Amino acid sequence: MSHNTSPPPIRRVTYGLGAAALAASLFGCSPSGQINSLNEAKQIAAACPPGKQIAGRAAIDVSGERLAVAGDQGRLAPVRSLAERVAVCGGHLRIDVFAATAGATAALYDSDLHAQGATEIARLRRVPGMVEEVMAAVTKNLPVAANTLPRAGTDVLAQFTLASEYIRQLDPSGDRYVLDLVISSGGVQTVGTSLSDPSLTPEQAMQLADRVVAPNLSGATVRLTDVGKTPGRSLPTSYVDALKAFYTKACQASRAASCAVVTDAAGR
Repeated sequence: MSHNTSPPPIRRVTYGLGAAALAASLFGCSPSGQINSLNEAKQIAAACPPGKQIAGRAAIDVSGERLAVAGDQGRLAPVRSLAERVAVCGGHLRIDVFAATAGATAALYDSDLHAQGATEIARLRRVPGMVEEVMAAVTKNLPVAANTLPRAGTDVLAQFTLASEYIRQLDPSGDRYVLDLVISSGGVQTVGTSLSDPSLTPEQAMQLADRVVAPNLSGATVRLTDVGKTPGRSLPTSYVDALKAFYTKACQASRAASCAVVTDAAGR
């Protein structure tokens, strides 16, 4: 039986003067991974897709022992960066936790993000406050939502399919949004295509990836972070390389515009 908590209703979020004051206090004094200057925010704005909004989706693996570390600030840094990009560019952000199957997901956050302001600087100054509200919701809801899921096993590949469904539902015509997907997982897939054998080599992993039927993520930016990180133990380097090779090839097969598979938030 699948376990799937209904997502909260989509609501449009705008931020006025109160959030602007909070944002101003956050610029220049922020935790790791957060925008800390207007220049950084402007750099993000310069890379926004012309004429389109961002459809941001983050999926956080809470299977097995990962629940104990899933909410760590370092592991959530890519999620924060995604929230910043959606807030700067405008769009919709959904953040889920997941475990054993495509049905074993629960929403932590699901809302439009659109900063209000008469000028770009006025809008960008509101972004940190918006992001803080997003991350506060994630921190608060993560343990509660995770405890509604069966956590024996993990299905990372299902998150590719769910992301494809998310962008298709949000933008059936394909001309309004660009998908930005972040998956935080150790990468040890146990459902369907099993990657649980620590003797797996990169060559074998790529052969397994060839058998995967990839969903259409055409034009998307995809980032898998935390791959190879397992709470309480260190995985062999060759095995971590195999996991990275598998997800890189599976992502490329989805026709995503960009695929990054890394062990930590710094891109390694």
